[in-house]
Amino acid sequence: MENFLVTKKEDIVIEEVNLVKATREQAEEFKIILLDHIEEGKTKLVIDLHQCDFVDSTFLSTLLIALKAVMAKGGSLKIAALKNEVAEVMEATGMNKVFEIFSSISEAIESFKKLS
Repeated sequence: MENFLVTKKEDIVIEEVNLVKATREQAEEFKIILLDHIEEGKTKLVIDLHQCDFVDSTFLSTLLIALKAVMAKGGSLKIAALKNEVAEVMEATGMNKVFEIFSSISEAIESFKKLS
């Protein structure tokens, strides 16, 4: 089973985190994937967390690193489809103020179109 599944919709990259628990064990792999997208000039990223019941601080740090990298290139990283447990972690850590968070993938994609 792949931990991360990528799909594209026009110029938007959607990375599905195919894990129930997203932890430091997978964070490095995910960081490389995200930074590779950004290096290739893909600056519209959506992270789909609908499978995740849990994310740890290392995994959140990976998302922050990718956010900083994509913003440096004039792009954006959005998070979508959080389960309640992960939404609570985002709120408790203040990450809900750092990231744009959407209830669905389609809403996150639409938000890119509104910017154009």
